[in-house]
Amino acid sequence: MKSKNLVSLSVAAVFFVLAVTGLLIYFGQGSHAVEHTHAWFGVLFVTAAVFHIVNNWSSLTAYSKNRRSGGIQKELVLPVLVVIVFVAGIAFDVPVFDKLANFGKDLFRGEQPRRGPMTQTTADSIAKAVEMAYVDAYNKADTAALATVLPAKTTIMTQAGTMLSGLDIQQNLLKQTTAEKLAVKVDKAETITDQVLLVRGTSTSTATTTPTVYTHILKEQDKKWQIVAAQQAYPSVQ
Repeated sequence: MKSKNLVSLSVAAVFFVLAVTGLLIYFGQGSHAVEHTHAWFGVLFVTAAVFHIVNNWSSLTAYSKNRRSGGIQKELVLPVLVVIVFVAGIAFDVPVFDKLANFGKDLFRGEQPRRGPMTQTTADSIAKAVEMAYVDAYNKADTAALATVLPAKTTIMTQAGTMLSGLDIQQNLLKQTTAEKLAVKVDKAETITDQVLLVRGTSTSTATTTPTVYTHILKEQDKKWQIVAAQQAYPSVQ
């Protein structure tokens, strides 16, 4: 097996996936899976590119340096200038680059206006819907429904300072011998970004007589809002 052939074909294969996912993101069709695929294949592409450069170092130096005069080849100047122009334009937020960055999304969206800042009414509605979905799934001991609102990787800090995950909550729910019932009241929903909400509220449980105050971080992923982080505390330590 020839290493140069393997590296070149690997670069081509990885670049194909990177190009497809990049175009999907550019045209506003980038889901959570697409963005993660793009990120991981970006890492693979860099790795393959390093091997490609090492295998073809002599050719690359020949392309960029004149053997007779020792000067820089004109073919190297253009790519370097293009890179400098794009990096500077993006870094200094030159209008034409901003328009170019959003052209794909605007083209796919057509004449639809961009979504403006989230209103407080919308934030409150999202917060209440997510919290009610969480309570409903928990009270029914429906781990499948619970996982859609509270993913396995969600980080949770309990009143005692113990760190749990969403998976721990799901497993503990299955181990219950006596069904525990929750009730929550959303006290405040604060918009961090259009995809992130900070929710504060109070919860009560049939397993304890002491109410609990909580803070939930909600995040929109693949057009679904989920609890991605949570902290619980007793009212006296809030």
